[in-house]
Amino acid sequence: MGIIRDFLFPDIQTTVDEAVETAVSRSILPPSRETTVVSPEAALKLVPVSRCLSVLETSMIQIPVEVYRGIEQIDSPSWLITPDVNKNVTQGEFIKDTVISLAVHGNAFWLITRGQRGITNLEVVPNADIAVHEDRFGNVTYHIGKKQIAPDRIKHLKLWSLPGQVMGEGPLQRHKGTLKAAWDLNNYFANWFDNSAVPTGILNTESHINQEQAQTLLEAFLESQKTRTPAVMGYGMKYEGLVLDPEAAQFLENQKFMARQIALMFGIPSQYLSLSIESSGMAYTNTNGDRQKLFEDGLQQYITRIEQALSDLLPRGQFAKFNLTTFLRPDNKTRYEGYAIALDKKFMTVNEVRELEGLPALPDGDKVAEPVQPVQPNTDTQGAQDDTGNQTV
Repeated sequence: MGIIRDFLFPDIQTTVDEAVETAVSRSILPPSRETTVVSPEAALKLVPVSRCLSVLETSMIQIPVEVYRGIEQIDSPSWLITPDVNKNVTQGEFIKDTVISLAVHGNAFWLITRGQRGITNLEVVPNADIAVHEDRFGNVTYHIGKKQIAPDRIKHLKLWSLPGQVMGEGPLQRHKGTLKAAWDLNNYFANWFDNSAVPTGILNTESHINQEQAQTLLEAFLESQKTRTPAVMGYGMKYEGLVLDPEAAQFLENQKFMARQIALMFGIPSQYLSLSIESSGMAYTNTNGDRQKLFEDGLQQYITRIEQALSDLLPRGQFAKFNLTTFLRPDNKTRYEGYAIALDKKFMTVNEVRELEGLPALPDGDKVAEPVQPVQPNTDTQGAQDDTGNQTV
């Protein structure tokens, strides 16, 4: 049995599972072990990396930056409202560009332009356009092209760095091994169907035929399939299509594992990559709890560094702070329960609550509300008398 297979596919066994196993063991090379480093540009082609960056920039672009003196919010300077006036870059775009530079390269550079009244323009310089040099005395200089930039005109932000380290690192620089593994797996999967030795099907017969007959039958079968005409097969020939398990063929479990690793690198909850929570089967739901975890694990490290850098550029006594009220806004039920407690304990007024909800103030809304006394039920079992003196029940 299976003579034609012995001629044409000598290493493929009688069952589909064995055929796949043989092809994998003999013809599919494992991911390479070369020391090639995946560049940031190449890493952006990996779907989990691209998705993590999308979550970061989409989140940060909607969180405004405000200026405070003590506990009082004051007007923001014009350069913070529209940082890059020359290119008409808004605050949101400026913050987004800074975060992406930090996430991809581990460094962000702001070019500061000052006038007679202070800062007039703030521009995010692409990492590729700036060179950083440190001499043997520890002095750091910055160059854009061939032009050296004065130190007070450059604000250098680092995501992660060791003490004394001039340049910062981001997830792509610090976790090169994980990134390389993801890149190899992606290429391995992409080349599976093109370069593997797994056939699309098997021609099988129980008759004994020689190699020349087997080749002739194969060529006739392939020719008939070019025009999608019925195939005439002699010698009791049968065609068995080779169907691969989609999960095995696409290495789904491996891909999910690498996606979780990349999400962990960036501090992005796996739900944002449409991955179920480990060991729970819970799918992604866009709740306030998810955003809180995103802030704590992913956004906070960027927010802290950007707040400090902006505060360094403000006059003494002022500081910059991201307003997370809307981003971390709870659902209606949670908010209303919190407002009820605040009003009952008399540390908020009705107008303060309405302001948080974007509602206009009420005339008497600035007064501290008196707690509502619960109505006691009538427990008189003897009944009461009406105006005529008759007892009522």
